[in-house]
Amino acid sequence: MSILTSLFIAARGMQAHQQGIQTTSHNIANVNTPGFSRQRLILSTSFPITYGQLLLGNGVSVESVRSVVDRFAETELLGRHGEWGFSQAAARALGAVQDAFPVAGGVEEALDNFFNAWSALSNNPGGQAERTALIGKANALGDRLRQARGMLSNAQFNLDKDVGQVVGQVNSVLAQIADYNRQIAAAEAAGQPANDLRDQRQLLLQDISRLTGATITEGAQGQVTVTSGGLLLVSGDRAATLDASNVGLNGLHTVDYRSPSGLTFDATTFFTRGELGGVLTMRDQELPSMIGRLDQLAKTIADEVNVQHAAGFDLNGAAGGNFFNPIGAVAGAANSLQITAAVAADTNLIAASATAAGVPGDNGNALAMANLRNTAFPVLGNQTFNEYYVSLVQDVGIKAEAAERNLDFQEALLNQAQVRRDGLSGVSLEEEMTKMIMFQRAFEAASVLVKTGDEMYQTILGMVR
Repeated sequence: MSILTSLFIAARGMQAHQQGIQTTSHNIANVNTPGFSRQRLILSTSFPITYGQLLLGNGVSVESVRSVVDRFAETELLGRHGEWGFSQAAARALGAVQDAFPVAGGVEEALDNFFNAWSALSNNPGGQAERTALIGKANALGDRLRQARGMLSNAQFNLDKDVGQVVGQVNSVLAQIADYNRQIAAAEAAGQPANDLRDQRQLLLQDISRLTGATITEGAQGQVTVTSGGLLLVSGDRAATLDASNVGLNGLHTVDYRSPSGLTFDATTFFTRGELGGVLTMRDQELPSMIGRLDQLAKTIADEVNVQHAAGFDLNGAAGGNFFNPIGAVAGAANSLQITAAVAADTNLIAASATAAGVPGDNGNALAMANLRNTAFPVLGNQTFNEYYVSLVQDVGIKAEAAERNLDFQEALLNQAQVRRDGLSGVSLEEEMTKMIMFQRAFEAASVLVKTGDEMYQTILGMVR
């Protein structure tokens, strides 16, 4: 074994520990970089050399630089982002919906005022002041129903706009993931570690999980495949695209899917997870249900009041006609509750009497109208008008409160998963500083070996002279 061999061993040692210092420096520099996974220099013993019958050590070799990544922790974090994205969209939507059901001045109060006005009319069936007040309360009830439905429709419209915004984000992230797939595969095929590229892609995978609740699988070449709801979103360096520019039969935008191979179809119902799934669920299921229940209430009020009003007699002794304009369909009924033009123009047409002979003092029909507030109707689930409306408000409140609690819960789970991931893959400054000192000392020791080898050469040369 020659002095030159010792110098080579020393040189490799200096080079290896210099790379260790560089890796440690890289870790320290990225201590606050989101998604960064600390990297570790993997050293191995160089292949020994044969000296006679001996195998002598040949120093150190740098095997690779690896990211410290726990796949289970990363997978858990991705899943938590999907659940958090859905709950965030649901809580935001339901929070806005609650404004349509104010505690004071809303539909419930307007209903009470409307039937109270009929009670007041029963006390003075021929009174013009009571009849005028009744017209005002009926108009107020129609206004409150239209206002509540308008706010629900606005919430649905805003969610429809959110669909386009989320789809734009999804397309951007998918394209970037496909590009990182290409870069990572090229780098690793050339034998270069793609640690930083993988970290940057992982952040994008968290984004796509939050947006769509996607499932991610990694192939042999380091490329990931992204799917959601059975749809292929990313395959290798090719990405699918979503389009929210088309409008469906319900007047809301569809989510059209174009696969990496070019297949296109309406995939609105495929997205049930993540932020996009949350927005679509609120827009297409929760809001229509609330609007439908409000419409059902309005139509039932119009139908039942008209039936009872037609059974009475007005101040002219004529049979009462419709009090509200008839409503043909449930859909849109809350926008259509309005007094007939004839009754609005002539309060004498309000049928307060139960008989023609009893006009004007008979209050039988006015009492029957007032008693409608206590009548349960099968079409309302055997509930009264107020009970039906209160049940709707309570359901909205319960769902909104549950959504907020679920959002807090999902945020807590997400934070815990992030802490676990950072505990395994994050940078510890104390640990890195310790490694820095270790590599520094090893580098210095290797440099001493170089110096020693040089002195040995000088000694030999001196002996020759």
